[in-house]
Amino acid sequence: MPTRSDARPLVVLPPLTAAAAAAVLAPPRLPAEVASVPLACRAAAGAIPVLLRAPAAGGRLLLARALHALAGREGSLVVATGRRPALERVPAGSALYLEVASLAPDGALVLEALLDDARVWVLAGADPGAVLPRPLGARLSAVVLAIPPLAARAAELPGLGRRLGIAPPRLAADALDRLAAHAWPGDVAELEAVLARALLLAGGVVEAAHLDLAAEPPAAVAAAPATAPGDAALEYLLAELAHELRNPLVTIKTFADHLPALLEDAELRARFATLTSEAIERMDGLLENVLAFARLGAPRREAVEVGPIMARVLAELEPELAGRAVRVRQAAAPTARCAADPAHLAYALRNLFAGVVREVPAREQLTLDATANGVLTLRFAAGAEAADRLRRLAAPGEAANLGDPTLLPLAFRLARAVLERNGGTLAVVPEAGDATSVVIRLPTTPAEGARA
Repeated sequence: MPTRSDARPLVVLPPLTAAAAAAVLAPPRLPAEVASVPLACRAAAGAIPVLLRAPAAGGRLLLARALHALAGREGSLVVATGRRPALERVPAGSALYLEVASLAPDGALVLEALLDDARVWVLAGADPGAVLPRPLGARLSAVVLAIPPLAARAAELPGLGRRLGIAPPRLAADALDRLAAHAWPGDVAELEAVLARALLLAGGVVEAAHLDLAAEPPAAVAAAPATAPGDAALEYLLAELAHELRNPLVTIKTFADHLPALLEDAELRARFATLTSEAIERMDGLLENVLAFARLGAPRREAVEVGPIMARVLAELEPELAGRAVRVRQAAAPTARCAADPAHLAYALRNLFAGVVREVPAREQLTLDATANGVLTLRFAAGAEAADRLRRLAAPGEAANLGDPTLLPLAFRLARAVLERNGGTLAVVPEAGDATSVVIRLPTTPAEGARA
């Protein structure tokens, strides 16, 4: 049982003005269809919790500050951080903001107690697709502000740009087209940074040439520290490994339990022997994949051509693709490059393609586009459930339910970890109909000192 010595301190935030809060909680900052803002403000009087379903980079904390300012609650807004915040120290009468999906089990229990007492108004933040600890998900469902990712709000980009407070940007048609085509892994925060820089460069009408959308991801992503024992990422990795091993072990155990009967039935014995052999091969491949991940080490980035690596990985996956009759359409520029460790990139693509192939229905088409430097896009048809699951797995700082095996595709998570080591990002973008795009972005020039 963890001690409270690892609890993070509480932070009291300065209040927003009523005018600033009203601007945050109205279009274009919020989509026009979000009608639960008045309900959320009224919830403060009865300490009824509010769940803010919005991307972290979309301004969840700012939404919480705005709600607190307009709700008229006398107490301060207190922010609790970390997986085990000191929730028992939150003063009665205050409002509490915390990232609910990342809470450790003991932190979730303390939060339940606060909800029972109703002396603190809870504003809980979570990514749109994050799975919440049970039974907190049900308890936080009375009032929900659901804000979709920026990638799904292309029509609102010009209006969101006017929220910068620098100057109302005038966007040329080519700039609008380029903004709409971008995946926005950094959501509103990325948009504000891109347009702020573009305004400084343009001095007037912003054109496509003024938009810097191919820059390396923020240093916090590129230089993420390796997982330490006890981190949530390690917990998820071990849970996924256990889940992936459990099914083949059940097959082997069933074979052993029925061995006496199988000795007398040659046909059944042969069928079970085949299943057991396949289960052992699956476990062997899984463990070899995890060992390969552990052996990668620190990346040594260099300029590499994406097309040949992509073709080699697809050739390795050809038996699985053929078995499910999945057609692959490739679009690759001969000179398309990125800056990455070639071995790391091959490993990440191999795992990513293997994970995505599971989500592509049989006899469907998978399109791979590597025509631009530093960008690789996988487009395929997927049901709403599969697309939502992939969005959760791609979301930074996601917290999946360890008891839900549908959210634990190990290959996908290992691929994302390796891409982030190389300064890359991974985003899942819904498109028209059942189409989904997985967008990989990597630096286009090696980082300073990467070869050292």
